Amino acid sequence: MTRTTIRSEDITAGQVPGQDNLQTDIAILGFKVAANGSLAAYNLHDQTVDAFEDASGVDASGSTNEIRNASNYYSGGASGGNATGGTITTSGGQRIHSFTADGSFVVPSSGTVSWLVVGGGGAAGADSGGGGGGGGFRTGANHSVSGQSYSITVGAGGVWSSTSPTSGGNSTFDTVTSSGGGHGGNATDSTSAAGANGGSGGGARRYYTASGGSAISITPISGETTTVQGYAGGASNANNGSSGGGGAGQAGDTAGGGGRGGYGGYGVASSITGASVTYAGGGGGASEGSPWGGAGGTGGGGDANMSGQGTGTSGTDGLGGGGGGGYATAYAGGDGGDGIVIISYADGAFASVANLTLVSNATTAEAVPTKGDVVMTYTNGAGTATVNTDIKAYVSRDNGTTYTQATLSSEGTTGGHTILTAHNVDISSQPSGTSMRYKIETLNQSASKETRIQAVSLGWA
Repeated sequence: MTRTTIRSEDITAGQVPGQDNLQTDIAILGFKVAANGSLAAYNLHDQTVDAFEDASGVDASGSTNEIRNASNYYSGGASGGNATGGTITTSGGQRIHSFTADGSFVVPSSGTVSWLVVGGGGAAGADSGGGGGGGGFRTGANHSVSGQSYSITVGAGGVWSSTSPTSGGNSTFDTVTSSGGGHGGNATDSTSAAGANGGSGGGARRYYTASGGSAISITPISGETTTVQGYAGGASNANNGSSGGGGAGQAGDTAGGGGRGGYGGYGVASSITGASVTYAGGGGGASEGSPWGGAGGTGGGGDANMSGQGTGTSGTDGLGGGGGGGYATAYAGGDGGDGIVIISYADGAFASVANLTLVSNATTAEAVPTKGDVVMTYTNGAGTATVNTDIKAYVSRDNGTTYTQATLSSEGTTGGHTILTAHNVDISSQPSGTSMRYKIETLNQSASKETRIQAVSLGWA
């Protein structure tokens, strides 16, 4: 049983009905009442205890904002709460927040989310440069969030220039950072011809024997399904065109013979929005001239100069694609595409924190009582409750028509739960009756203050 009526004669005999099913807090309450002589000391006739293993002891019609958690506690809330921030869509019962610019993801209460974080793509290298690397790609599920505002950073794509193209910017959500893609190699010397490191590395420039940029390693967090955020850009040598930038799912292609540019590495698909979308492809490497440049990788990677002498295509914004290389100094290479942050959860998963009124079902006393006794435990889900201000208790003998407030006192903590008691609560001025109820209120509740009622005992005499 969850809710138990204890008679004083049972305590005397050492027989507490339903004892085997009571949780730790109820054992504590029983101990405080029995071992400390509460029933005897305060001459109580009867008592009820409720560990909230189910809702059978609570009067739903008299209670308000009562949300019972699976961990067997009550706190105040309005079911069906959702977070705010970004562009919000829904699909298949999921609520999806897409951020294509910096913003805030504001959560009303604790819960879990799925997430995708893609960095900005790198720009192509200058003067027939290597392809830009795709932005870092990281994703996962069952990520715990609490009632607060989370800053979202969306990495901008790298910018091409004739002398110093740049890598993409990092994207962040909570503890997750996806690095921006590395820019492609340039024309100055063999050192600058190497692709830059990033979420995926940039491709190396032609005419030099140079390495592609490396992908920056990550340490996956709990629930993350990615083990790497990207792959290296392709290397180059003096006889070939420029190489492709790495993508989230594949290394950049090393340039082929005859001056052909290398293909950008392909990206990785995600269905977090409800549709399969591929992100973080690498940009194609520029060709030497009449052969073709490399095509960009799937996932927004930009194409290089595909018809011989020509410009490169920029990576796609919102996909974190790397920029494609352009031919020679007269033709521009492509910028990297901006990254994206996407967060998804079950629609209505977050209950907003509200004030709670928790009323018990009535229990019939054997005689008209004149005093009440309350023992209860609570925890702070967020913030710190002030006893008799943020948490209050009341006793009624006339079926909840009239209540008398009990002045609660702390008896210390056990297992992280605070024990509160109120003895000899005078209810003699209430209309005569034998229908006993308690009422617990939590007040001043918000995302920064959540008071959790773990168990309640009501006695009377």
